[in-house]
Amino acid sequence: MDATRHPIVIDTAGGEYMESVMVVDWARKPGDPVKMGETIVTVETAKAATEIAAPHDGYLAQILHAAGSEVPVGSILGYVSDRPGMAASSTAGEVAQPQASAAFTRDIPAPRRARAIASPLARRLAAETGIDLAQVKGSGPNGRIKKRDIDKASAILPKPAVLADALPIVFLHGFAADRNIWRWVIPLLRVRNRVITPDLPGHGSALTTPARSIGDLAAAIAATLEAEGISDAHVVGHSLGGATALALAGIGALRIHSLCLLAPAGLGPDINGDFLGGIVGAQTPESLTPWLDMMVGDPCVLPAGFAQAVLWQRRQENSAAVQSRLAAGIFANGRQHEDFSRNLKALRIPAKVLWGRDDRIIPMAHAFTAPGTTAIHLLEKTGHVPHLEYPDIVACLIDELVLSTGR
Repeated sequence: MDATRHPIVIDTAGGEYMESVMVVDWARKPGDPVKMGETIVTVETAKAATEIAAPHDGYLAQILHAAGSEVPVGSILGYVSDRPGMAASSTAGEVAQPQASAAFTRDIPAPRRARAIASPLARRLAAETGIDLAQVKGSGPNGRIKKRDIDKASAILPKPAVLADALPIVFLHGFAADRNIWRWVIPLLRVRNRVITPDLPGHGSALTTPARSIGDLAAAIAATLEAEGISDAHVVGHSLGGATALALAGIGALRIHSLCLLAPAGLGPDINGDFLGGIVGAQTPESLTPWLDMMVGDPCVLPAGFAQAVLWQRRQENSAAVQSRLAAGIFANGRQHEDFSRNLKALRIPAKVLWGRDDRIIPMAHAFTAPGTTAIHLLEKTGHVPHLEYPDIVACLIDELVLSTGR
């Protein structure tokens, strides 16, 4: 009889909301016997260490993420087998988020660098203080960056630019994502303007907010910003969020002082309809992975366990049906039926359009509908999510726009 392998999964830690955890220590090595309920691995969040129990009696068969790895919530950390002799060699699976060089030109063949190894607490503190983890030397095991390293770095590293009359920066995510997709970009910003990351209707915390058109999305975002007392802002929008930003500019409910569009919808009719259905219809990591891979130029940029984490969050929110209806309304028959290119041409503000040359969701050619006053940046070997693939380049472009306005 074949042995059954039971996954060791991290999906919560004392009720704390998490995006990722750091694997601190494995209590057993592959091949060791384990008892259901006993501590098998310890992980760390930004607040505390949490012990994860073995899901079944048996033997630790495989470690997928070694100590020092940062792992998205919902990932499988390893496996327990109910029979001995099934152990596989452990895999040091640091979840790396490759980033790009800060140097770039109109066509950008930027090299990538490995993501720094840091505790969740250190990563959060670095984001809050504007410290680039790549400039910090870690004092922990294997060079892991800890809180004390951030404290030391904050005293000697250059401080981010602070504008005297700074306006907030509003980030609008794409279809089937949520506000958390910006977590790789925001810590890299050098300007320290207030950041606003609302969820679009039908997504995340706004899942139940009704919307049938991009105009509905813009109206909902305008109401959210008005409720927070925001009448002027810089805006960054990706894909569906880019079209929402253009619609927002058109209705005049928000005075936009600079605009950064990442592979925006709304500049042409073409869109990958199969992707829209596949990304929300997939029910397993195996069926979701090909659609996630389609989003990027190089699938290696996606963190290990990303598909599991996406599905875990989707199940918590029960969002698939809502987003399917939204896509059917906005992108009926696999086409874009709303054109916001006139809104972009009417703007008299600093604006940039950023697109990946290998975008398989919305054609890069749509970038050239932008007026001559809009800067166009094309990235080599990049797909539909440049903010995930090259977050440092995106951060640099946003910094340039914000600083150019003096606000």
